Amino acid sequence: MLATLSPRGVRLDKLMLYHFLLITSWLLILSPFIYFAFGAAPLILTSLLIPLTCISTLIGLKLGHGFGKTASTLLFASWMAVWALHLYPAI
Repeated sequence: MLATLSPRGVRLDKLMLYHFLLITSWLLILSPFIYFAFGAAPLILTSLLIPLTCISTLIGLKLGHGFGKTASTLLFASWMAVWALHLYPAI
């Protein structure tokens, strides 16, 4: 388990989990559009998950990312968009 702290005092495991959930939600939002436009299989998008999470986490560390209201709101809005996008075809 990552128990070290970032320079701003944020635990790295929480930072990685936040970026993992954020990148996952963005890939789920983009997946129908990429599939219909380019015919890319979902396996290609899921294989991008780990590298994109690592890049996003490194950028977050470089920028001194913290967990405030804005970060929580962005994550919540991203998952609400996933829910709305994937619920819409079922209606």
